[in-house]
Amino acid sequence: MTPSRKSHKRRSSREIRKQLRSIYEGIDGKVPDLTKLDRGGRSKLTRTLLKLIGLLALLSGLAWIGFFLFTQGIFQTGETMKLEIEGPDEVKSGEEVSYTLRYENTGDVPVASLVAKLNIPSTFHVYTTVPEPNESLEWTIGSLSAGSDGSITITGVFLAEVPSSQRLQALFTYKPANFSSDFQDIITQKVDVTDSVLAFTFTGPEKALAGDVSEYIVNVQNTGSDPVYNLRITSSFPDDFTVNSAEPALIEGETYWLIDALNPGELKAITANGSFTSTASGEQTLSVAVGFVENDIVYLQQSEEIKTDVLGGSISFSVIVNGSDESQTADLGETLRVSLDYANNSKEVAQDMSFSLALTSTDGTIPIDWSKANLAGGTRTGTEISWEGLPALDPEASNVIDLSLPVFAQLDSTEADAFTLSVILTLNKIGSITSTRTLEATPIEITLNSDVGISAEARYFSESGTAIGSGPLPPEVGQSTNYRVYWNLTNSLHTLENVRLSTTLPQDITWVENTDTDIGTITFNSTTRIMTWTIPKLLAELGHAGAWFEVSVNPVEGDIGRFIKLTNTTSFEAKDTVTGESLSKSLSELTSELPEDAFAKGQGVVIN
Repeated sequence: MTPSRKSHKRRSSREIRKQLRSIYEGIDGKVPDLTKLDRGGRSKLTRTLLKLIGLLALLSGLAWIGFFLFTQGIFQTGETMKLEIEGPDEVKSGEEVSYTLRYENTGDVPVASLVAKLNIPSTFHVYTTVPEPNESLEWTIGSLSAGSDGSITITGVFLAEVPSSQRLQALFTYKPANFSSDFQDIITQKVDVTDSVLAFTFTGPEKALAGDVSEYIVNVQNTGSDPVYNLRITSSFPDDFTVNSAEPALIEGETYWLIDALNPGELKAITANGSFTSTASGEQTLSVAVGFVENDIVYLQQSEEIKTDVLGGSISFSVIVNGSDESQTADLGETLRVSLDYANNSKEVAQDMSFSLALTSTDGTIPIDWSKANLAGGTRTGTEISWEGLPALDPEASNVIDLSLPVFAQLDSTEADAFTLSVILTLNKIGSITSTRTLEATPIEITLNSDVGISAEARYFSESGTAIGSGPLPPEVGQSTNYRVYWNLTNSLHTLENVRLSTTLPQDITWVENTDTDIGTITFNSTTRIMTWTIPKLLAELGHAGAWFEVSVNPVEGDIGRFIKLTNTTSFEAKDTVTGESLSKSLSELTSELPEDAFAKGQGVVIN
């Protein structure tokens, strides 16, 4: 049987509206607007909070609007302060200049207080200021009415390096009458020092012969309208050039001249006479410079250099010390091997020649053991050796004088630790021409390294006979014997840095953790088995330093009848703070023989 279906009839729009009206129609016969929904009523607390938030937002907005209105000057008719610096932006070093700081109140409100401060570089020297400031270049101007202005003028001079850039900076602090806080403005003037009032020239020969006197002239002139003070003229000459005389004389021990004052238009000349040594050849560069001096700082104004071509002379010679023609260091007890090599480069016979070798020092007497010196036939007078009447030298022939000068192994307080070797050759005749000429070699300075001494010894007994070791002596198989190893340093000439003594312990030697030092630190690396004593700085005044550590040996049957090696070679390293030289020494290995221990004599061989 087929189920029955309930039939549905489609309703028209009119019928639907009629049905809805019957549902939603109010008492007044109207249907409400269903396109708008009304929210339910809020609580009283919620409404109060919302009103409070709104009020706070309004107050905050008003505060920010006020801030921007005042800070951006909306309530002002224009900029309060107008500031500027008037003056040259390019100057000459040493020339008087003036700068004017101008300020103007361009606003409608008076300025209640105004203070100006000038910051200047150390190279600017103030002569006058109008008006006068306090000691820190600060002016208290006070109040400034609307539309008023003023100025400050500073006069001075730049004594600065040429070229360079300098800066003047002015800081203005002011308070408008309608404000309770200060405002600040900064203005800066960049000044380029492009030239100097000093005119400077340097002249000398384009060519010169070694040994001949050459003249060099420096001229410095003040082209400005005011005097200048404290000038320094420095020179940089080759090592192969020797200044024989100068007018005015060089500052003793220095390479510069001083000029206290130079008036407007005044010219001063400096003359230096010298000669190139026998080792000079080819183009040589000589230079000079002038600068202003302020608190030992030199502000370079100008520099000049010239080149002189040094031609080979008739006779050439050189001085060699221990294989070098340069300044060097030497150890105490070392022998200086000195060679004077000379050759005749001319086509004529060189005759009537002589040499003189002078050893000089400003620190004390020369530490040469003259009783053991080999002077190669020379005659010594004090610390000068001379060789007169040397054999004639044929054209293109050469000769050499070899001598040896032993240095003392120890110095006393009157002996110098640095001295200079200066050699002069005098030639009186070439061929048939008789004319005396002198040639100088470049001086060689010898600086002695510090008189450091090291020693290492192993002991069982102290020097008084007290046992400082332990265990059987002589050492026995299967039993432990302890020894004490002493390291000693002596030094009294120069301070040493990075001092280090080290040794490696043999594999069958045990380090006993018992040590002591006068200074520094002893460490043992169990992996590398290196024992090290380090001292960062050993002052010369200390004179002596010592350290010790203990080791233990347990002999085996293979050791019977022989000495036991307690340490391997001991090495020493340090740096001499005066010569800059790295010093090093080494000492032989230590054994149980104990040669320095009189009480243990003959008891170092292992027994069963």
